[in-house]
Amino acid sequence: MSTDVPPRPDHHLVRVVAAGAVDGAPGHRLHLQRAGGAHPSFPATGGRASPGGAGDRTGPGPMALLHRYAALDDDAPERDTIMEQLVSTFLPVVEQVVARYAGRHHTSREDLVQTGAAAMVAAIDRWDPDRAKGDFLGYLVPCVRGEIKRYFRDRTWATSVPRPVKDLGIAIAKASDPLAQRLGRAPRPSELADALGVDREDVVEALAAKADQHATPLCAVDDETGDTYDTLGAVDAAFGHIEDQELLRPLVVRLTAREQRILVLRFFEDRTQSEIGAELGLSQMHVSRLLSRTLATLRRGLEDADRRRPDPPRSA
Repeated sequence: MSTDVPPRPDHHLVRVVAAGAVDGAPGHRLHLQRAGGAHPSFPATGGRASPGGAGDRTGPGPMALLHRYAALDDDAPERDTIMEQLVSTFLPVVEQVVARYAGRHHTSREDLVQTGAAAMVAAIDRWDPDRAKGDFLGYLVPCVRGEIKRYFRDRTWATSVPRPVKDLGIAIAKASDPLAQRLGRAPRPSELADALGVDREDVVEALAAKADQHATPLCAVDDETGDTYDTLGAVDAAFGHIEDQELLRPLVVRLTAREQRILVLRFFEDRTQSEIGAELGLSQMHVSRLLSRTLATLRRGLEDADRRRPDPPRSA
């Protein structure tokens, strides 16, 4: 029987001896939640929700809550409670507005919902029932839509671009389709400049800024799927086993020749316990006991090595 030291411990042996990964704790994200399911029915005017709306099921209707909220002082204790009810009630309106813009400019739907929800809270705070004559949706929807458009204008650019250049880019986008239909081709910068009454250089600058609105990945991108994950480098999963392998190697050297041979047959040649017993002249139960004892010895050695390992230096 050979007494040579077995090869470097493989990943399977390391996993058996030093098992027990610790999963990272999941992160937390803020999610807007709303009660109920279907969109409640709101009247164009007046102070009561129509029959069958959310107000009939949960107490005062949304318009009654709006009137009550508007009449409260800023330091009234029930303002927060009423605001939570109004947010839950009108959040579906925000989601319907967001649905028209979702997917544009590489922006996530959740970001747009958060932006629209902030606009909704501001609209509830500013709403004046006397000036609005009871109508709230006619005020809420433009507020949410305007805030989402401002988000696209101010928050989705990869570089800092002056406001006049952004506005000119919007004007160019609106004028391009009518000109293209009239000319039968894409309009030239000079033709766009004439249509908008601006200099050609300004049009060229706005078109260049619009083309650079979103940063381009440095790595190659699949033209069909847009996926970049296959081209990005990643940490090799085997790196996590290197330290355990180096700690395990001197422990294996100290085992008896028979114990080393059993480890080689089991973890490097993938033999069953019965096959190992047949080769070494042992019963399957004897092999099982020897293998369990050997693995326990290696495991204790790794635990002792971990306890002796110095703590990493703390960053300043």
